Amino acid sequence: MPELPEVETIRRSLEPHLLGRTIAAAQVHHAHVTGGLPPRAFAAALADRRVVRLWRRGKYMVFDLEGGDDAGPRHMVCHLRMTGRLRYLEPHTRWEESPAHTHAVFRLRGGGRLVFHDVRKFGRLLLVAADDLPGLLPSGRDPVVEGLGGEELQGILQGRRGRLKALLLRQDLLCGLGNIYADEALHRGGLYPGRSAADLDAADFSRLAEGIVSVLHEALAFRGTTLLDYRSGDGERGAFAQYLRVYGRGGRPCRACDTPIDTIRVGGRTTAFCPRCQHP
Repeated sequence: MPELPEVETIRRSLEPHLLGRTIAAAQVHHAHVTGGLPPRAFAAALADRRVVRLWRRGKYMVFDLEGGDDAGPRHMVCHLRMTGRLRYLEPHTRWEESPAHTHAVFRLRGGGRLVFHDVRKFGRLLLVAADDLPGLLPSGRDPVVEGLGGEELQGILQGRRGRLKALLLRQDLLCGLGNIYADEALHRGGLYPGRSAADLDAADFSRLAEGIVSVLHEALAFRGTTLLDYRSGDGERGAFAQYLRVYGRGGRPCRACDTPIDTIRVGGRTTAFCPRCQHP
């Protein structure tokens, strides 16, 4: 968390505020956030850089940069990990979150600032050269950007003996899914999370692909799922939590059949499912 719908919602909410804007100055308050690059060097590399594109790959957000030192990095890559947040603040807007968890501030020419906040301190802001970017981003198919049908999903998963839930979390296969939307997609597809992908037929792959795509797009329509920390780039909560069918609902009735939701461990992750809708 955040997963694809949350990161994409943040991207969409930040784009109108940041596109074409120039970073006047950056301040990094905690060195770990820049992946080993000293904060002063990180800030210096961003001075006078203009944001010319803001895009997403899986759970990664990429800021394409121009201007400044032509020999400098061309991208800033953000991974929010568990509790990271990016928030745009209009000029003179007060930031009321804890300074201890405010790791970086980017002041924009003409007013306004972008704040990076992270309670758990796992999130990262990395400056990356153009040649190094492909090796950093996940290689799996992005179901929202590239689409996903049953045949495509079958080509990705067919013959793999891993359990479905664990495979859906592999970012080298499908990028952007995490615990929430993998559980939800499997419920929509009527598939047991511990089932082997090698046992699926074409109809199974078709249902699962439809479940993945539908839940991601529906979550996007509600601006993501806020359970604890997640907020959009404007500070708004996501509203999709009330529509979750299985995730975080252990012991409560399935929204489709009223059977109590059960949980198992798959690949080290707590996994919610309906024993009736998704029988082994």
